Amino acid sequence: MANLLLIVSRTKPGTFAYLKLVSESGDVVILDRRESDRRRIRQPVTPERRNSDRRRRDVMADLHKSGWALVRRFSFSEPAPS
Repeated sequence: MANLLLIVSRTKPGTFAYLKLVSESGDVVILDRRESDRRRIRQPVTPERRNSDRRRRDVMADLHKSGWALVRRFSFSEPAPS
């Protein structure tokens, strides 16, 4: 399983191609699939049923600043760092 996930902004196709070319075989390079916030109507949110959030950190600042973000991937059996 890949250890690193490189997320590249949709606005940077050249950066995506370059990172795909130079990344190691165990790393995964993907385009950011998010287009906009999913919630368009401001309304109360139901309480979260999951024990924890699946996203470990917010990468939006990195995507806006440099056009890409680097995330370490964890397996489900591996505990996330604190």
